[in-house]
Amino acid sequence: MSELESVIGLCRMVQSGKIEPFDIDFDYVMSVIQKHYPDIKNPRDFCMDAEALKELSLVLERQNQWIEHKSTTLYKDPFMLSQSLMALDIGAIADIFLRSWHPLVEMEQMSAATLAASLSYWGDLVPFAERWQDSEVEERETGIATRDEARQLGYLPEEGFTDIIEAFWRELGERVGPGGSIEYWDWIGADTYEQTVYRAYLTVFMVGYGYANATWNRMMDEYTIIHKETPEPNPEEAKISLSVLVDYEEWKLWRNE
Repeated sequence: MSELESVIGLCRMVQSGKIEPFDIDFDYVMSVIQKHYPDIKNPRDFCMDAEALKELSLVLERQNQWIEHKSTTLYKDPFMLSQSLMALDIGAIADIFLRSWHPLVEMEQMSAATLAASLSYWGDLVPFAERWQDSEVEERETGIATRDEARQLGYLPEEGFTDIIEAFWRELGERVGPGGSIEYWDWIGADTYEQTVYRAYLTVFMVGYGYANATWNRMMDEYTIIHKETPEPNPEEAKISLSVLVDYEEWKLWRNE
């Protein structure tokens, strides 16, 4: 394998989630591309050089996405924070603490205004005897609903839950191909927030019951859903827990609203 092929494979590992975007040494990859460019003698070498530039640009795009995501959420990854702190000496840490420390002092005291407000509050309260009055309850006869009636009312799905999960798994395979992967929000995201929550709910069970895998990208702060070519549902095995908060604001951000 040539040196160019090696750096192309290294950049592609970022896209597959195997390594973090900032693990790539940009200067090193550029130096390899610049070193081989003058030696291009045929279309194959030219295409390989262009492919290396393309993959490196995708790495830079991933780095930019990570920075934009962190800046919009006002969140600093604990790993990055710990690395920054470890690079400082004790004097620098103490100086940062003193410059960012803003103690608050609060003083409260009784006054005529607060006493008047308290008296008004307690005087306006409704007595307990009037607050807790018996409610009139209408008595009704109970009945039994059939399974078809429960389905018509929407309490039971038309198909079994396993059938729903398998249909969801087939949809994943059609979108990414057998064994393919997709970012979590690109998979669960839908036109409405309610549909997005429903897809996130089904994804939890699809992963937990062995129809798909999920990997966590610490640098990008996101999950990747991976399709299993052959599902492995096993009632005896312990289920994988995929706990994900479907935040409404993050959904709007995904929808570019």
